[in-house]
Amino acid sequence: MISSLQRLLEQLLDLIYPERCAVCGTTGSLFCAACCSRLTPYPPEAAPMGLEAMLVAWLYGDEVRQAIHALKYQRRRRMALLLADALADDWSPPPGDALIPVPLHPDRLAERGFNQAEELARRLSQRWRIPLCRQGLIRERDTGHQARLGRRARQSNVAGAFFWSDHRPPPERVLLVDDVLTTGATLVACADALRRAGTHEVRAVALARSRAPNRRAQRTMSVLQ
Repeated sequence: MISSLQRLLEQLLDLIYPERCAVCGTTGSLFCAACCSRLTPYPPEAAPMGLEAMLVAWLYGDEVRQAIHALKYQRRRRMALLLADALADDWSPPPGDALIPVPLHPDRLAERGFNQAEELARRLSQRWRIPLCRQGLIRERDTGHQARLGRRARQSNVAGAFFWSDHRPPPERVLLVDDVLTTGATLVACADALRRAGTHEVRAVALARSRAPNRRAQRTMSVLQ
């Protein structure tokens, strides 16, 4: 449960420094209720091979795209709290012993100043009461930007890029957390590294994903149970 003191501090900051919605510009919230209400739930579909299941909250439409861009590229870190809260309000947690954010390479982390997946995972950990595992899974090779790569190129690019560095084994059931899921290659590469270290089940949670034309859902959300 999020502490009442934390909520009070957030409300106090909102009074002193009123925010504008990153999507529509309305004063009062970094992500206003009207824009949040226009988020479109992502249709149920099978997880990529290598994951037991995945939970994708929304289609990658204008509202969620602008919200995620505000978080990642404008460094408005409070957006992670709002997006994670919206996800936790609508979805029950999939089974898992710990949340692990998809790690950034140290060079990318130094450039951005924070890992957006870790910010999301920290809030989800509070809301879902699932432990957060911040250390252990590392990205030992900089895979660069994958936005313009095709499926096979993405898979090749991230293959072997992740490694479990802790002398202790990872949790048996892991929930990976990321912001945007495209082909799922990064999540599968993370899952491969975790399984090599001893994890038995890997599920994934992501904020959004673009839906390919004419792609049909293959499973219902019961796949997460």
